[in-house]
Amino acid sequence: GIAIAVGNVDAHAAVPAVGVVTPGKLVMAMGTSICHMLLGSEEKQVEGMCGVVEDGIIPGYYGYEAGQSAVGDIFAWYVDEAVPAYVVEAAKQEGISIHEWLEKKASELNVGESGVLALDWWNGNRSVLVDTDLTGMMVGLTLLTKPYEVYRALLEATAFGTRKIVEA
Repeated sequence: GIAIAVGNVDAHAAVPAVGVVTPGKLVMAMGTSICHMLLGSEEKQVEGMCGVVEDGIIPGYYGYEAGQSAVGDIFAWYVDEAVPAYVVEAAKQEGISIHEWLEKKASELNVGESGVLALDWWNGNRSVLVDTDLTGMMVGLTLLTKPYEVYRALLEATAFGTRKIVEA
C-alpha cells in the first residue's frame, strides 16, 4: 500500500503528459531552455542529436532529444540587465509585464524588419552544432535600435534555432 515514485527526466515526462505516446509529433518543453523530443520506431542517425535512447521516453520507441541551451534565460537576462527604465515604466503604466510589453511591440514588426539579427547560442549550442563554447551574437544594432527590436531579434533567433533542429 505504499506509493513509490519513479524517477524520470522532467522534459521526458512532458511527452506522455500531453498525450504523445506514438511517433509523429514533436513535443517542445519550453522554459529556461527548450527540449525537443520526438518518438521513433527505429533508430536513425540525426545530425547534432543530443540523445537517442531506446525506451527512453515511451517503452517500445526510440526517444530522440534535441534542445536549445538558453531560451527563457536569454529573455530574462535581457529584461533584467538591458531593458531601459522607460520600458519598465511603460509596462507598469499599462499594467502588464515587461515581457508582455516588449512582445506586443515586437509583434508589430515584420520578420527581420529592424535589421537586427541574433544567434541563440548565449549558453552554447546544444543541437545541431553541439558546442558548449559557442556564444550568442547580435548584429545590425544602431543608435536608433529600440528595445523591442532587440527582443524581436531574440524571438527570431529562438525560432530559427528550433527550425534548424526540426529540419535536422
